Amino acid sequence: MAEDISNDSAGAVDTPSIAPDSQRPPPVLASEALRDELAPHQPAAKPTRIWLVCVALSLASLGFAQRHGVGALSQTADSSALSFLFAASLAATALLPFPYGLRAGVTTLIGLAVMGVGLAGAGPLAGLAMDGGLSGDLARLLAITTLPAALLFRAHYRAYRRARVLLGIAFALSLPFAALQGVVLLDISVSGVVRIAAGVNAVAVACSLFGFVGGQTTGAGAVWAALVLGVPAIDIAARELSPLAGPDVGILAYPTTAVGLVCASIAASVGLFQLAALAFAADARNQSLNTEESK
Repeated sequence: MAEDISNDSAGAVDTPSIAPDSQRPPPVLASEALRDELAPHQPAAKPTRIWLVCVALSLASLGFAQRHGVGALSQTADSSALSFLFAASLAATALLPFPYGLRAGVTTLIGLAVMGVGLAGAGPLAGLAMDGGLSGDLARLLAITTLPAALLFRAHYRAYRRARVLLGIAFALSLPFAALQGVVLLDISVSGVVRIAAGVNAVAVACSLFGFVGGQTTGAGAVWAALVLGVPAIDIAARELSPLAGPDVGILAYPTTAVGLVCASIAASVGLFQLAALAFAADARNQSLNTEESK
């Protein structure tokens, strides 16, 4: 009798406990994992915060340079103060625990604000209007805001049909900028540096057409977005090597303007991309799920 009890006790110890079904974590289905890959809920949330800190540091450095006389002579006296203000605003947006949508909206507004005061000859983009031509400046700003945002959206939602529609709209909005760059390229009265830069700008816009490839790939959207963000800024910086530069426009006026342009375009385009993600993520996820169920 005692032996039977001891055997029962041993068996009770050796028997593994089984958790009730209510305590088990739900299994991760392959279709759910694929849907998260094809249609992420909040794409690039953490990397964006890192990028915003980098942009804020760049704007603060630019403000420091402006305070010591570097930049366009046409800039207003409060340009450096505005640069510091925008830097602090972006840093707070990146570091404070804002919701995804609120951070995206504030980031977009800050980027557009930098562009707006730049057209007025103030802030980090104070030298934007040095060469005149408001229509050309507006076309440039429109292209480097909408096209990178659409390319990033296309890269993160490659199976979503509306991603190509948004890319098509952004490409159409970028055509005036590409056409103006083509005119500069063909103008033999313009310096060689400016003409080459204009040609590269037009090519950068054309490369976004790779985003219309099949939904099985990202179309290298992030690569083309970086190209569209960087090349127009390099174009402005390269003018420092052309006859346009000189003591009458300011010390390193074009390179400082290029830095401000990159900062403003990153903030505006990345914020716009995340706003688009917030608006279409649910529909993209439903579409990806329906696509998987129909296979």
